[in-house]
Amino acid sequence: MGQLANNLRYAVRTLRRSPGFALVAILTLGLGIGANTAIFSVINAVVLRPLPFDQPERLVTMAHYYASINLVAGVSAPGIVEYQKQTNTFSAVSAVTGWAPTLTGNGEATRLQALRVVGEYFATYGVPAALGRGLRADESVAGADHVVVLSDQFWRRVRGADPAVVGQHLLLNGESYEIVGVMPPSFTSMLNRTIDLWAPLVLSPGALAGSFGNEFMGLTARLKPGVALATAQADMHALAARLKADRPDALSSDWDLAVAPLRDQVTSAGMRRAMLVLLGAVGLVLLIACANVANLQLARAASRSREIAVRVALGASPRDLVAQLLTESMVLALAGGVVGVLIALWGVPALMSLNQSNLPPAATISLDARVLLFTLGLTLLTGVLFGLTPALKASRTVLHDALKEGGRGAAGDRSGLALRRGLVIGTVAIALTLLVGAGLLARSFRHLLEVDPGFRPDHLLAFNIALPTAKYPTDTLRLGFFERATAGVAELPGVTSVGATSVLPFTNNGSTSSFTVEGHVVPPNGSGPWGDYRVVTPQYLATIGAPLKEGRFFTAQDRVGSQEVVIVDEELAATFWPGASALGKRINYGNVSADDPTPQWLTIVGVVGHTMHEGLDGQKRVQVYRPWAQDGGGAMAFVVRTVADPLTAVAGVRETLRGIDPDVAIANVNTMEALVSNTTGPRRFSMVLLSVFSLLAAGLAALGLYGVMAYTVAQRTKELGVRLALGASPGDLRQMVMRQGMRLALAGVAIGLVAAFLMTMLLRAMDAGTALSAADRLLFGVSPQDPVTFVAIPLLLVAVAMLASWLPARRATRLDPVEALRGE
Repeated sequence: MGQLANNLRYAVRTLRRSPGFALVAILTLGLGIGANTAIFSVINAVVLRPLPFDQPERLVTMAHYYASINLVAGVSAPGIVEYQKQTNTFSAVSAVTGWAPTLTGNGEATRLQALRVVGEYFATYGVPAALGRGLRADESVAGADHVVVLSDQFWRRVRGADPAVVGQHLLLNGESYEIVGVMPPSFTSMLNRTIDLWAPLVLSPGALAGSFGNEFMGLTARLKPGVALATAQADMHALAARLKADRPDALSSDWDLAVAPLRDQVTSAGMRRAMLVLLGAVGLVLLIACANVANLQLARAASRSREIAVRVALGASPRDLVAQLLTESMVLALAGGVVGVLIALWGVPALMSLNQSNLPPAATISLDARVLLFTLGLTLLTGVLFGLTPALKASRTVLHDALKEGGRGAAGDRSGLALRRGLVIGTVAIALTLLVGAGLLARSFRHLLEVDPGFRPDHLLAFNIALPTAKYPTDTLRLGFFERATAGVAELPGVTSVGATSVLPFTNNGSTSSFTVEGHVVPPNGSGPWGDYRVVTPQYLATIGAPLKEGRFFTAQDRVGSQEVVIVDEELAATFWPGASALGKRINYGNVSADDPTPQWLTIVGVVGHTMHEGLDGQKRVQVYRPWAQDGGGAMAFVVRTVADPLTAVAGVRETLRGIDPDVAIANVNTMEALVSNTTGPRRFSMVLLSVFSLLAAGLAALGLYGVMAYTVAQRTKELGVRLALGASPGDLRQMVMRQGMRLALAGVAIGLVAAFLMTMLLRAMDAGTALSAADRLLFGVSPQDPVTFVAIPLLLVAVAMLASWLPARRATRLDPVEALRGE
């Protein structure tokens, strides 16, 4: 310990004598360590940290899966009954569906984000209530009391953290609900949104005996102790086979049950892969930082050769020298680690702001103990990486050569310069590899932004309305409200048109079902084609700017009692009636058997352009639209086209709707452009970060090249002076120095191109497989070997290298031959 303390004191004293070197080294290391710490903190929160539930590894989700179209759907009410019987596989089963009740009796009506649950939902997660109790399974039966459990944030926001809240009541959708519990703050939704409260979902006898295809719930189950995920999947596959045999008319041959870890719902495969790519990128940035600091160490070791020789002459062993020089490296690394933590503290909020809407709410990103241990380990490894080679080389100092005047021209110095040049070549190669990756992501993002959504998202305001069932129990009452609301909002200044739909594009919601086309036979035990089903008001398609290709839009005359009609998109029309008109053709939602005496055929009256619904890179399915007056519901999403900024119309919209019914509130107010932009968040997140890290790597590589060339010019001052004295022009010296620098850069570019090609093969392998959706693939609309990227990036890096070489070359041209020779 005494020797270590001596080494530390000497290291600090030595570094204080070279403040410029120490500052550059610490900042370089701090950038590399800080980038790694920030990215690892996200990975820790999203991937590594256990979910905040009891034994989260036993929690799974289950969904209906249609293999023929790779569609994962929810579960149905009759399915829940079957799944709750699987006590050999699961110890608890619960299901949940979204609910947006309106809170009244507490000032202005407010829309809430809530969930309705079936089964012992909180017991499935293994989280008890902080106050009161959770929901019981017997509260999901008809006739049970209306009860709710509050989230911690709702309890604090609305009830002021009242400890006596249990037993009080809330007025939701005009009905009274008793508060029976409050959940702890750690219990959050896994659905990327804040939840205000939970209430039981009452399944009526009709729902329990209904269709398996009414898949409106998400299911979570807890595996029994000792049951592996693979065993559960096999059990559910066998159950699916039995259910299909029992219900051949209700379940298609490709229907199955898919079991997955709950973690997969929280963090998508695409996000996990993007995180790993970014971690690899920042690891390479740190490698470049280590190479640059090693270069600085080698240059400094050359200038300290006489000091080291004196220590050798006084009896210091190679081991003593290595220990001392590694101690200096560790001091630099630890200082860089401290700077890195400070950079990460600033960088983590910046990371979250880039992708806030796509990070799970449970992922509280912070520098916890695991992150700090990672940083400490990375710091120590960094100290070894950049310090070991210079230390070993310095320990082999030849006493005679080092004590010679100047020591220049020694074999050791030449070998040190060769090593430094090798490090520069390596950093250029790594930088090019990263830049190619960033270029591919940037090109992918550009292709994504060029995708036509099929409508005009500009100047569109969007919001949701859910009518309380108690106040609007019939379609007639609901239709009356929506017609008055549409007419009232349309009269606002600056509003040009208003429409409403059951499912708004780019909101991660959907309604997908199979349908039958008249004249097309559905195979036995099979299903018809699948498409997105939307209910819309007459002006909706015109309001969003969906182009009418054929026929007409809906009108006010498309009501109950008139001809049952639909509008389809051009994809459906081209699929079933290529080269012919789709007008007058008929379809039916669901499967129509050959002996069905009364199929409900819907006549096509219009064809519109295809609109993107799941994102610009989302799965493309055919679309069918129905008029609200023939197939309505109590929850709709409104779109309002305005002349000016859509958000300026919000106050007028609220006032208009309050005048129609003060108990109806709007929610999820946003512009359509913002909704479209949110779906590009994951790709923007990866592209921006990789671009930043790549530019940082390129800057560090250029700095390393500049340092080596500047050192070369300084070491060859006498030679350059002789050349000038013998008649060489400044231009000759500039070309000579730049040629040397460009040889290093071009060697790095050549190696980097090979490495980049291998990287793109890895990207291709990661994106392979039909199980990945387009949204989960790393690249979109661009080949991994994109020629534009593979030409532009090397040219850019060569230009940067030319600048890094030109600056030392310019210094060489300004040498005074007399002064250069006298200095030697």
